[in-house]
Amino acid sequence: MAISNELSSDVAVALLAAKKSPQELRKLKDIILEVHSALQKMSEETRTFRFRKKTNEGRNVTKARL
Repeated sequence: MAISNELSSDVAVALLAAKKSPQELRKLKDIILEVHSALQKMSEETRTFRFRKKTNEGRNVTKARL
C-alpha cells in the first residue's frame, strides 16, 4: 500500500500544482481518489498473488523432500 500512497501523492501534487477554480479542484479530487483506489487495489492483488506464489513454492519443496 505504500506505493499506492506515494504515487497518489505524486499525482495529487501534479494535478493540484496550478491554480484552479473550486469546480476544477472538486473534479481533480475525484480523479485523485479514483487513482488512489485503483493503485491500492492493484497493490492488494499483487500482495495476494505473491503470497499465493510463495505458499505454492513452499508446497513444492515439501513434496520434493518426501
